[in-house]
Amino acid sequence: MARDSPRRALLSTVRVLLVGGAGNAGRRAAAELLRHEEVDALTLSARREDVAARIARLLGGRNGKVATLGLDVTDRAALVQAAGGHDVVVSCAGPASEVELPAIQGCIEAGTPYVSLCDDHEATVASFELDDAAKGAGVTVVSGCGLSPGITNILIAYAAQTLARVEEVEAAVAYSLNDSPGDATMFHLLRELSRDAPYVSEFQSAQGKAGDLPRPVYFPEPVGWVETFTCGHPEPLTAPRVFPHLRAMRFRAGLTERAAMDALRAIAASRMRGTRATHPGGRLLRAPVRMLRSLPPRGATWTAGRVDVWGERDGRAEVVSLGVVDHIANLASVPLAYVAVAIGNGSVVKPGVSTIEQVFEPGPFLGALARRGLRAARLTPEIFEAR
Repeated sequence: MARDSPRRALLSTVRVLLVGGAGNAGRRAAAELLRHEEVDALTLSARREDVAARIARLLGGRNGKVATLGLDVTDRAALVQAAGGHDVVVSCAGPASEVELPAIQGCIEAGTPYVSLCDDHEATVASFELDDAAKGAGVTVVSGCGLSPGITNILIAYAAQTLARVEEVEAAVAYSLNDSPGDATMFHLLRELSRDAPYVSEFQSAQGKAGDLPRPVYFPEPVGWVETFTCGHPEPLTAPRVFPHLRAMRFRAGLTERAAMDALRAIAASRMRGTRATHPGGRLLRAPVRMLRSLPPRGATWTAGRVDVWGERDGRAEVVSLGVVDHIANLASVPLAYVAVAIGNGSVVKPGVSTIEQVFEPGPFLGALARRGLRAARLTPEIFEAR
């Protein structure tokens, strides 16, 4: 439940506006939202309404629950008008660096709660500057509700509950290019490898070269060992808000397709040197990046996350390691939909701009994910069972 938060009257039904509904993440989020009985109406939006209508037909219309809308999320007036008729706005739109702030600003103006998959660390930090405005409008904003950030944050918070003091944290994600039919994973990794990565060292926030410090990390099977590298992500910037005495933290990422990861790092390095052809999403980049899927050897077509939290318990040093593995579509959509429904129906209210672990208690959250088929586990025999 929300921490130290007022509650509004619970709604028996929830009206959801889904922005960015035409992409792979958006389509899966739409299907997951419709699995929740509380969702009585879903407006699926895309830049072109005919595209949104096609996705709605693929969803089968769901007995008239699904409406469609052509919407550019950066068009503030249009977003305010659309958001005003809904209980919550859910964003799968991207890139987050371009859409996250306009979307939050529009929802604050409309007075409608907002949740997103934002995984851009610069956009995340900028969103905190809207905290006072969101609190003044009584609007709950939770940015980063997928796998990472999202589940990773919750796993860190759960591990921290078993320790008297948290000292160091490392979060890592293993992606598979063949786990998603689109290019979003590749372009996200490329962007994050092409700029400095935030981290925490000796209690201070810092930035360093991404794509550096290679290290193999073991993820839950069937992923197994994956070589990971430092990578830009929101977690090293948001964790100190929750753990102000954190001494060190890094985020790492890798591809289960090793050759593809090497190629992406090379492309990112050339982009940092200013090569024009390596702009993520650019026409000159799309063809070679898509070819990366076929490079051997191929890894497991699953996505996994892992957190390691070092601290102290009963006067002794201890590390708690937790992990999760599934397909990226589920790892993104299941937590996003759960957060959206909980906030949309009024069971969770926390005005302001927050990270997911500032709003939800980790144990009940992990139990809720388990009931939806996502089971996180200690990297020892204990498993979170649905209850």
